[in-house]
Amino acid sequence: MSTSDLSQYATQEPAALLWFERANYIAVNVGLIGYGMHIISLFACLYYLAKERNMKKNAKWAILVLILFACGSINISINMKFNEMAWIDYRGFPGGPLMFLLQEQAITVNTVGSSFSIIVGFLTDSLLIYRVHVVYRMWYVIVVPILTWLAMSILGALFVLQAAQPQSSLWAHTTLNFSLPYFSILMGLNILLTGLLVTRLLYMRYKITKALGSRHGRTYTSVVSMLLESAVPYGIISIIFLVLYTLQSTAALLFIPLLTQVQCMSTTLIIMRVARGRAWTNETISQSNMSEMKYGRPPQHSSGNGSNTAYDSSSPEIALGTFKANSNLELQSKGLSSMGSVGVV
Repeated sequence: MSTSDLSQYATQEPAALLWFERANYIAVNVGLIGYGMHIISLFACLYYLAKERNMKKNAKWAILVLILFACGSINISINMKFNEMAWIDYRGFPGGPLMFLLQEQAITVNTVGSSFSIIVGFLTDSLLIYRVHVVYRMWYVIVVPILTWLAMSILGALFVLQAAQPQSSLWAHTTLNFSLPYFSILMGLNILLTGLLVTRLLYMRYKITKALGSRHGRTYTSVVSMLLESAVPYGIISIIFLVLYTLQSTAALLFIPLLTQVQCMSTTLIIMRVARGRAWTNETISQSNMSEMKYGRPPQHSSGNGSNTAYDSSSPEIALGTFKANSNLELQSKGLSSMGSVGVV
């Protein structure tokens, strides 16, 4: 049977409703692409964490990425299940799959999926706040982020509760009262935290470069690159989604399953790239040796015959993992004391 012969069986639904149905179907497939990328980043992260051979120290990060993976898996599975219910399990619903999609968004399984999406936002921004605290070591810097994070968490809970009400949906006016502020704060907080981290690391790069030379400053350039590469995908997708959702465009549906996967993946990439950077470093300066490092006097290394050899200026740059909180660089003569304590996740 040719395509022209099939035209007589084409649906007679209005174009807007047909686009709504198509968007729900396409969104899950797009989300599955993100889920596949999430799986790859998960195994890569666990590999580099294990390669560091310090699982006692890294266990908390392994647990975090596994929890995020579990949340992402449940979220995408529920999105698939909801579509299965609409087009297969309950296609006898009055009005067909389209009416099921429009009227049953408050069904329990859908509410559970939204809840796990909120949990992902809660955990990922918690990690970024912790990183800001570690890098700055100044409590007042995280006051605003913490208050914003609390407001976001409350709005997220109210959003889920409202969306779970009978006959409610993502587009209902009562739901928009909570969902729109929630998504706005979620995106804004992520941008704020990333900006704080990048600003601090650029400042640290400037101070280290001024004292030790540009070769050592490149360590912090790579950290900034790490943050940007990890945050930009989620930032771009969330901005597009927020604009479309504010306009109440059906196209916003295309990004809902993807948002959760990209958010999980971004956090996993941050942890993976930190672990990967440590693993790739061939020569590091331990925390105990940092207290002996003085500007203008390279540390001496003892050779096998008992003689001392000078520090090789061609050795790899100082690793991110060597700059621990409370390490004394003893570079006050070059103004590095104003940096405060430097730490990493």
